[in-house]
Amino acid sequence: MSSDVALPPNEPARQPAYSISIKRLLRGVRRMFLPSPGYELLAIQFDRLLDVVGLVPGPTIEVPLKIADARHVESGRVADDDFDLEVDDADADEEADKPEGRILVLTGETGAGKSRSLKRLFRERREHVEQVLVSIVAPSPCTLMQLGRKLLPELGYPIQRDRKEHLIWEDVRRRIDERGIRIVHIDEMQHVTQTANSDQKRRVLNTIKSLIQDRDKPMLLILSGTCELADFLRTDGQVYRRCKFVEFKRLTIPGDVDLIADTLEDLIEGTFLKLDHTIVEDLAARLIHAANYALGLAMEIACDAIEEAFLEGDGKLRPSHFAEVYRSRSGCPTSSNPFLAVGWRETDPQQVLDRPRADVEPTKPKASKAQAPAVRKPKKPGKSK
Repeated sequence: MSSDVALPPNEPARQPAYSISIKRLLRGVRRMFLPSPGYELLAIQFDRLLDVVGLVPGPTIEVPLKIADARHVESGRVADDDFDLEVDDADADEEADKPEGRILVLTGETGAGKSRSLKRLFRERREHVEQVLVSIVAPSPCTLMQLGRKLLPELGYPIQRDRKEHLIWEDVRRRIDERGIRIVHIDEMQHVTQTANSDQKRRVLNTIKSLIQDRDKPMLLILSGTCELADFLRTDGQVYRRCKFVEFKRLTIPGDVDLIADTLEDLIEGTFLKLDHTIVEDLAARLIHAANYALGLAMEIACDAIEEAFLEGDGKLRPSHFAEVYRSRSGCPTSSNPFLAVGWRETDPQQVLDRPRADVEPTKPKASKAQAPAVRKPKKPGKSK
């Protein structure tokens, strides 16, 4: 990314349209990926499950031999046949060769960065998943029938007429087999269970089991959503034992202040914008709070603030740019804006149009005054994520 871009002289303070160079800079900023603290665990679990369902070759493990077993060594390696176990039941032997499907469950609060992390993960493993993956977002609200109707077109089978729920899911299973799909990802899965009664929830659990059971080739089902999704899946023992759970935790103050401060500097690196290092730590703490302690939302606000700075055109990224973005998102007055209020820790990051949400209890972590962020040194030149 070029770093020698400057605004043309004698231009008005706020331009109605971007130049091509500024558009390119802004695209580069928005494409930057900040891994959630849980991203590494997500990648590890995903890779393990790809191995389990046979989409990637598993690691070779060297097994130490006893001296008495030295006769089984051929050319310094153990022959595969030496590890064959005698099985009396032919059906059991067949079942061993046909492993069960698995479920990867990614949970976190809204704005935690789940969707973007999974897209990144799929892109990084494109060679293994591109031809066998289908990914959809469950609409809100959503019934089991609506979910099936959303999934079928992605499988190349648009529905022409009304059909019963069980017939739709029979078509889903059939199309998965016909197209060789091995990975199905459903984002915002909590939309399917939030308003469901007990009978509907039971049908959802049975449908999940039907997707991964009794298949010639095992399938990986990836479900992502809010934390209540994990609680729902744990209610069924057969579903639960096939699940691997990963949770994206909330950001904390002061624990993640340096991470967000460094990221703000990384975002503007290579642009003409400057950021005063003496205020970046305070700005990062306010940003964490304003984003309701969610990493993905914090990055959205930061990118919007950079766009605001581009439009203003004075060459600096200021707290006022963040304040304007937050105001436009929430409609809050100055006294409730975390980027402007003196007592910003007491503001409600879930407010909507100057009214606190009645349906959600504030969830911000509380930090003691003794844990206030220490004075942070300027970032060293050339540092990148």
